[in-house]
Amino acid sequence: MQLVVFAVVLILPSFLSGESSSHTTKANNECEIYIQEGGDLECTRLKTKYKHFNSTACTMLCENGEQRQFPDGVCSGGEVVCTPEVNKTLHKWLSIIQQ
Repeated sequence: MQLVVFAVVLILPSFLSGESSSHTTKANNECEIYIQEGGDLECTRLKTKYKHFNSTACTMLCENGEQRQFPDGVCSGGEVVCTPEVNKTLHKWLSIIQQ
């Protein structure tokens, strides 16, 4: 009985926060979270799923092959450096596409 209660205590917070084993996200910083959330939203609007982010082209790719460009200033030298300015740009972009 204690094992069941322990398992529920460990798992319940994940379900309450909307996480599931079918879609997990690995992000190292807040910018990556914005990129993944925006990618999920944009691809869902295209009736497909988010596949990955291409920092060299500064685009996100959906499973159906559709691509969307990120705002200017997000990528620099083929990568995203999560500076306060880039974070603000991504946050603003995500706010706009959520409308």
